[in-house]
Amino acid sequence: MVNRLQYLRGDIPEPTSYTDYYEIEALGETYIVPLSTAFAIERQLERSSTTEWLEFRDVFGARHRLPARYVYRVTESTGATRAALRDFRKAMREGRKDDDPLAKCG
Repeated sequence: MVNRLQYLRGDIPEPTSYTDYYEIEALGETYIVPLSTAFAIERQLERSSTTEWLEFRDVFGARHRLPARYVYRVTESTGATRAALRDFRKAMREGRKDDDPLAKCG
């Protein structure tokens, strides 16, 4: 709502840069949330005997409401960890090429 009012007044906010965020993996969907929201969701899940539904906003401002039992993973995603994962995948691809006997022919 605040973002909409800023646009209506002509005050266009600078785009938010999320290089470090958390991923909430739920049945059929992944939600990108800031650290504070990830902590709030984890606290709610720890009280899972009393929490049936989770309600939160993602980094884009969208509101989500889903059954708590659908959440099965909360993961930190930083620029450094994503870079390390890309390097790892590249090394794995190169390793498979080295192991491929057909790639060595010719």
